[in-house]
Amino acid sequence: MFTKLFSRRLWSRDFILIVLVCTIASYTNSTFMTLLPVYVLDLGGTNAMTGMMMTGLTVVGMFTRIIAAPLFDRVGRKKMLVLGAGLYAVNALLFCFTKDLNMLFALRVLQGFTQGVFFPVPHIIVADISPEDMLVDAMGLFGAANAVVFAVAPSIGLAVYNDLGRQALFISSTVTGFMSFFFSIFIKEHYHPAPHAPAEPGRKTKKARFDRALLLLVLLTSLVHLFLYIGNSAVSNFLTPCGLSRGLEQISLYFLVNNIAVIAARLTVGRLIVYLSKKTCILLSVLLSAGGTALIAVARNMPLMLLSAVLMGLGLTAAAQLLQAQVMPPPPSEHRGVASTVFTFMGDIGTGAGAALWGALSAGAGYTITYLLAGASTLAGGVFHGAYWKRNRG
Repeated sequence: MFTKLFSRRLWSRDFILIVLVCTIASYTNSTFMTLLPVYVLDLGGTNAMTGMMMTGLTVVGMFTRIIAAPLFDRVGRKKMLVLGAGLYAVNALLFCFTKDLNMLFALRVLQGFTQGVFFPVPHIIVADISPEDMLVDAMGLFGAANAVVFAVAPSIGLAVYNDLGRQALFISSTVTGFMSFFFSIFIKEHYHPAPHAPAEPGRKTKKARFDRALLLLVLLTSLVHLFLYIGNSAVSNFLTPCGLSRGLEQISLYFLVNNIAVIAARLTVGRLIVYLSKKTCILLSVLLSAGGTALIAVARNMPLMLLSAVLMGLGLTAAAQLLQAQVMPPPPSEHRGVASTVFTFMGDIGTGAGAALWGALSAGAGYTITYLLAGASTLAGGVFHGAYWKRNRG
C-alpha cells in the first residue's frame, strides 16, 4: 500500500532538499511561536503584548503574501526561495542582539514579512517537482516531515532555554535558519514559464474567460479551506481553557494525540484516493472534522476529547492536503504562485476571524454553543466543495 511513497520518481534530489529546507526552518518557527511569549514574560512583558505581536505578524504576513504572490510566477521559485530563506535567517539573527521589549516587538512583526516571502514558496516547489499523479503523496510527506519537527521542537527549545538561556535559544534558531538558507541554494529552478504567443484579436476574450474560470475554481476550493479553519480556530485557541473549565487536567494530551493523527493522515491520504474519488475523500474529511469539532461541545471526559483529537487530526489534515493539491493548476504552471497564495490566505483569514468570533461567543454563550457552531461552520465548507465539483464536473 505504501510502496509508492518510496518511489524514486518522488524522492528526487530536489524533493529531499526542499523537505530539508522547510523542516529545518520549522525548528526556528516553532521555537519563536512557543518560547518567545515565555521570554517576553520573563522580561516583564504581558500576554497582551504577545497577542499584539502575533496580530502584527499575521497582518504584515497577509499583506506580504498578497504582494509576493505574482512574483512567485514572474521572478521564479528558486530566487524567491533563496531570498525568503536568507531574510528569515537574518531576521532570526537580530533577536540575538536585543533584550528590549519594543525591539523584540518590532522584530517579531518583521517576521510577518520574512515569513510571507519564504513560507509560501516550498509548497509551490513541491508541486513543480512532483509527478502529477503523486502530488497528494508529495504534499503528505512534506507536511508529515514538518509535523514531526513541530511535535519535538518546543520540547527541545524549552530545554535549551531553561538549561542554557535565551541567548543559546536564539543562536540555535539562527543556526537552523542559516542551514535552511544554505540548502535552498542547491535547489534547481524547475519553473520555466512558457513564452506567450502574440495576442490575436479573436482570442483575447477567450483567454480572459479562462482566467476568470480558473480564479473561480481556486476561490471555491479556498472557501472550503476558509470554513475549515474558522471551525478549527475554536480548537487551536480555546480548547485548553475549555478542558480546564471541565476539570480535564490532562487536556494537553489532546494535542499529542491530534499530532499523531495528523502525521498518520498525511502519510495515508494519498493511498486512500486510490480506492475512493477525491470528491468523496474531501467530503468525508470535512464531515470528520466537523464531527470532531462538534464532539468537544459534549465531551466531559478525556476519552471523548481524545476521540475528537483523532477525528480532527484525520479530517482536517486530509481535507487540507487534498484541497491544496486540487488548487494547484496543472502544467503549464504559470498561476501556481497566485493560486497557492490565495489558498493559504483564506486559511489565515479563517484562523484570525475565527479566533475573534469564538473568543467573543465563548465568553458570552459558553463552550458548548461555541463548539456546536464551530462544527457547523466547518460543515458549511461542504457547500463550496459541492459547488466546486458541480462547476468542474469532476
